[in-house]
Formats: sequence, C-alpha cells, structure tokens
Amino acid sequence: MTSLSGHAGAHAVAVAQRYGVATMFTLSGGHVFPLYDGAVKADPPMRLVDVRHEQTAVFAAEATARLTRTPGLAVVTAGPGVTNSVSAVTGAWFNGAPLVVLGGRAPDYLWGKGALQELDHVPLLAPVTKRAWTEHLTAAIAGSVDEAFRLALTPHRGPVFCDFPLEAIYGTELVDLPPDAGRMPPPAPGDGDDVAAIAALLGAARRPVLVLGSDVWLGGAETAALSCAEALRLPVITNGQARGVLPRGHSLLVTRARSVALAEADLVIVVGVPLDFRLRYGSFGPKDAPAKVVHVADSPGGIATHVPLAASASGDLAAFFGALADACGQRPVGDMEWLAGLRGTARAAVAADTPLLETEASPIHPMRVYGELLRQLDDDAVVIGDGGDFVSFAGRVIEPAFPGRWLDPGPYGCLGTGLGYALAARLAHPSSQIALMLGDGAAGLSLMDVDTLVRHNLPVVMIVGNNSAWGLEKEPMRAIYGYDVAADLRPGTRYDEVVRALGGAGELVTAPDDIAPALRRAFDSGVPYLVNVITDVAAAYPRTTTGV
Repeated sequence: MTSLSGHAGAHAVAVAQRYGVATMFTLSGGHVFPLYDGAVKADPPMRLVDVRHEQTAVFAAEATARLTRTPGLAVVTAGPGVTNSVSAVTGAWFNGAPLVVLGGRAPDYLWGKGALQELDHVPLLAPVTKRAWTEHLTAAIAGSVDEAFRLALTPHRGPVFCDFPLEAIYGTELVDLPPDAGRMPPPAPGDGDDVAAIAALLGAARRPVLVLGSDVWLGGAETAALSCAEALRLPVITNGQARGVLPRGHSLLVTRARSVALAEADLVIVVGVPLDFRLRYGSFGPKDAPAKVVHVADSPGGIATHVPLAASASGDLAAFFGALADACGQRPVGDMEWLAGLRGTARAAVAADTPLLETEASPIHPMRVYGELLRQLDDDAVVIGDGGDFVSFAGRVIEPAFPGRWLDPGPYGCLGTGLGYALAARLAHPSSQIALMLGDGAAGLSLMDVDTLVRHNLPVVMIVGNNSAWGLEKEPMRAIYGYDVAADLRPGTRYDEVVRALGGAGELVTAPDDIAPALRRAFDSGVPYLVNVITDVAAAYPRTTTGV
C-alpha cells in the first residue's frame, strides 16, 4: 500500500503516472493550480504543455492516446475551460480514445451564490463520455482519478470526465493509493461458439472481404490481424488507424478496390469499426444477393443492431483473430480469382492516379501536392489530416508503412484537430517526420496554436491546401441549388506569414515545380514550418457518399 500526502492535485498526478501518463495538456486556470503543482513536483516531473485553446489540449490528449495506446490526460479550468473542450471530448468519444479530462469547479461552499465560472459541467459531458461526475471529497480524489483511467481504458475505450470543487482539489489529506492503481485486468476473451459460426461462414464464402478499423490498433491486435489475413488469404480493407496493419504494397491490401469489393462481396467481416456511414451502414453486396455481414467489436455494446447480422463476436480482438485462423485450419478461404480480381482493380486505381500526381496544371491540383509529398515521406512518418476535400485526397493516396501512423478527425468530423494532434505526434515520435495536412478552412480553427509548437520547441511540417473555399460544402451546394453561398474564403490568405509571426517559418507556393523544394526546406528546418500551397478551387474530391 502506498500513502500519498499533500494536496489532492499531487494525489491525482501520482495516480495518472501509474497509468503511464507522461504529459498533461492544459490551458492555465486558477481552479486547477494544484494539478500543475503536482505535475511540477512529481518524481519524475510530469511534462506540462500549455496551449492557446482548451480544445487543443483535449485534441492533443486524444491523439496521445491514439498514437501511444496509453491514456491521454487533459486538464481544464472551470466554466469556459470545460465548455471549450466539449467538441474535442465528443471527437474522442466517437474515436474510442482512452482519454481522461480533469476539470476545475467553483467551490461547494459558494455554490448557488454566483461564484466565478459556476456551472454544473457534468450534464454537458455525460452524453459524450463513459462517465462524468464531480468528486467533492479531497480524500476521495485519488480513487476517483484511478476509476477514471480504469474506465477510459476498459473496452470499449473512451473519454471520462471528472471535476473537483476548488476546496477539494486544494485540500490536503493523507490517503492510501489504491493497491491495484495502474494495473488493468486482462482483456475479456470472446465466445468460442461465435468464432466457430464465423469460421463456418468463411468456409462457405466465395467472395469474402475483411474490413479492419481503428480498434484493431487501439486494442493491440495488429499483429494477430495481419497473421490471420495472411493465413486465410483474405482481401483486406483498412480504415482509420488500422491503415498500415497491412503495409502499403501488401498483396492482400485492396483498400483502393474498396467500392468493388463491398459492392460484390458475398461475406463482409468488419472488425473494430462501427457499421456507420463510412461502411454503407452495413449494407454490402449486390442488390439481388446481399452479402452476409459479420460484426466484431471489442465489447458487446459495440455490436451493430441496425442491420441484420449473419454472426457477431465481441471481446479481445487479438484473441479473436488467432481463434478464427485456427478455426479455419490456417488455410486459405474464398475464391482466389476473387482476390486476384480485387488486386487488379486496386493496381488500376493506383495507376489511374499517376497523371494527377504528376500534373503540371496551374492552379495546382491537390493531388500534385501529394505526388511530391509521397516522395519525401519516411516509412515511420506520422501523417495527420485536418480538413475536407484536401485531406480526402490524402486519404486516397497515402498508405502508411506501419499502423498507428495516420490520424484524422474520425467519424465525428470535427475540424480544428490538427495542431493538437500534431503536437502530440511530435512528443510521441520525437525522431519521426510529422506532416500535418490542413485545409485552409480547418487552418482557421487552430493555427494560433503554432505558438504552442514554438514555445515548446516542437517542430512540425504543416501543408495547407489553400483553395479559398470550404470545398466540402461548395460543390455539393452547387449540385443541389446551382449556386453556393457561405462557402468562400479570402483568396491567397498568407497562412505562412501567420506562422512566421508566431515564431515559426513558412513560404507560399503557387507553381507545381516549387512544391518539392519547399517541402525539403520544411522537413530540414527543425522548426514549425508551414507550406502554403495555392490550389485549384475547381478540383473537388470525387465523393461517393456525403455521410447523410
């Protein structure tokens, strides 16, 4: 049994460190000063990264969780500190990221009298967290923080919120640290009968497809997933942070044949991702012969209920893949001509991109930006997308060599994630390239936090696709009404000069041949560097779904 002395802020930090937390993301506020004092005086000290907007602190904590698979920690002050964080917490909720947000709160002894920033935060956070509550007792704060981290890390993972009245967090007590603090129970195994049913479906399928989602990475199942796919010779589509589970160029990776695969399959096994708008809500196969659908999640509550399922399974995903391969006899399933056809379709799609990746068109086509970037990215680079059309092109052509090296806002679609994600990526991978792809609309939501990158000496390369429009809205509105409004931004805005004014560096690019040397200067600079590329507003991403 470990005893903790001092104020409750020190207690909270001690518990967080038991769960592997090394960094506290925050924006300064008096209600949470004891948490800062606890971080500074901890042994070893916990790193404090202070940002310019609370949502950036939460985005950074979420990205830390998604990149490192250890929980992220954000600390926000009372009132507007908490309300400024809500959209970011919601993004973490949709992404299943193990995140703990600790908040300040007006003192209990003044409650109801109109104290500074007096607001009951819990009802605001309850719908978008695994649990939200107020801990009123100094002596109970260590236990509440322990419970918060345990909840955040228990599948299905997600954000947890706990706030502390001022007198509770400033109060001092001698408390015993929970003896199992920082130790998680082993993941729950799945049901063998569920695996057997899925194996039987695979044995009868001629055109199976395996879809892998972010929870495969977050659950540490990437090696088991790759081994299972290779043993069964299953064509694989990767989604979210499962990108890279099968590295680019792998013979089973058919993400670029996604439309054909999902439209013609007779069995689709979806693991670690909801059956939402990204996956046709679970409707696959030909209209006259719909595919059988199998959904596998890390917890029973994640299994889809809005679509008929041929089978399902829940529990530890690594164990599931091992059991499935064994149940199928470690032998190939399906028709090998089906796999060969999908591979051919995928190769053709990649080849069809070549003209745009190399185009000399002016204004610059967004794909030319990625043609140049792909030549300069290292295998261990972390690529982050924050935007609409510009980032959609990135998602089409950038295929990581390793899992956990791609970050985007996820299904909630909240823009403004970029700077928080980027600073977390630099801390998580200090020797890797960090490339942040920003639409010019998204840049306006978070670019002030370049100041945070500069103050904390966190070099990141930012590439803005500057087409002077909200492209994701402009073209659809034109298609519906024949015109668009509220979709234009100022042409030629000098986002690079904004970064220079904040202490970083950058440059403007208007010609295709200038992209490559600008990117080389950015990666070599060792400072936060923004390459502001003026792109063609008419080069809209060819969408097959709007998500509505």
